[in-house]
Amino acid sequence: MSATLPFSGSYASTSEVGFLMRRLHLSPTSLPERERLIQSGQSHYSEMIGPEDAPTRERVRLFRESLTANGQRMADDIATLATALAASATDGELTIVSIARAGTPIGVLLWHRVREIAPHLRLSHYSISVIRDRGVDCAALRWIMARHNPGSLRFVDGWTGKGTIAVELQRSIAGWKEAPPALDSGLWVPLDVCGAARFAASTEDYLIPSTLLGGTISGLVSRSVLPAGEDALMHGCVPLPHLRRYDLSRWFVGTMRERLANVPVQSLESLAQAHPNPAQKAARQAVTRQFLEAMLARHGMSDRNRIKLGIGETVRVLLRRLPQVVWLNSTANATDAALIRRLAALRQTPVQTEAGLAFDAVAVIDTATP
Repeated sequence: MSATLPFSGSYASTSEVGFLMRRLHLSPTSLPERERLIQSGQSHYSEMIGPEDAPTRERVRLFRESLTANGQRMADDIATLATALAASATDGELTIVSIARAGTPIGVLLWHRVREIAPHLRLSHYSISVIRDRGVDCAALRWIMARHNPGSLRFVDGWTGKGTIAVELQRSIAGWKEAPPALDSGLWVPLDVCGAARFAASTEDYLIPSTLLGGTISGLVSRSVLPAGEDALMHGCVPLPHLRRYDLSRWFVGTMRERLANVPVQSLESLAQAHPNPAQKAARQAVTRQFLEAMLARHGMSDRNRIKLGIGETVRVLLRRLPQVVWLNSTANATDAALIRRLAALRQTPVQTEAGLAFDAVAVIDTATP
């Protein structure tokens, strides 16, 4: 295992990011069949992988539009998060541990920014798997902690929705007997819409551009998988070499670094003023719980996994699942709302607009599938 890990995917080197996942070869399962198996309880979503084809011209067009509209905002948030991470480092070491795969491009950008603003730090970046209902990849964490101070680890993801990954991370580490006291299970993100993160640069929802692309902006790896019966092993992924000609992973990093170069380094005082205090986060968590319960009741559901909150999660559902309906807040960002409408039209998913929703976008996953 150590002979082949970590690997860099299509990124420049394992210094930029080291993926700690087994490279597997799995036959893809069609989207309708995946939905049937997931909804019937026959298989966990992590046991299968769907086919990942080249992004359509329309999806690439949407990505570029989102990058134009939200790229600088994302750069500002990456810069804020990088400053906070650098300030949190103790004993001169910072080990960024991004959650594959939405967190991977975020982690790469943070690695570059921290290296520029805090060159004195011993800086590393790894990308590992956290799977809902399966937990964090403890084998990958063992590998990291054998080489780095556990207190230097900072878990990074792309955003929060309901806070599922943040909760899963905390739960699995709390129940892991090998976890050292210095290992902090808190999540660091550019955008936290539900109040679940340890630190977030922003709480106001917007579409992070990398949300629109999968492996072609995340190093040509699939989302993480964990085949049945392999719980004791390192989580896996499926390499995507057939998409190499469409890969934008390095291009995106370069483009965002140009934007980051225009963002001045922030002071710790400004971070303290901008960061939500614990009371604000607790209030947002309460709003999230209440809103989720209301949406479940509205749609006659009991499975909270069928409700996805926030713009990022809504876009992911439209790209990867079978949504029944999408709800949009009437005050949602016009650019992001228009993009969601276009994606919904491609999937023939109805869009309902309502004033006063607690989230700018909500996706409800199809209940018609058995």
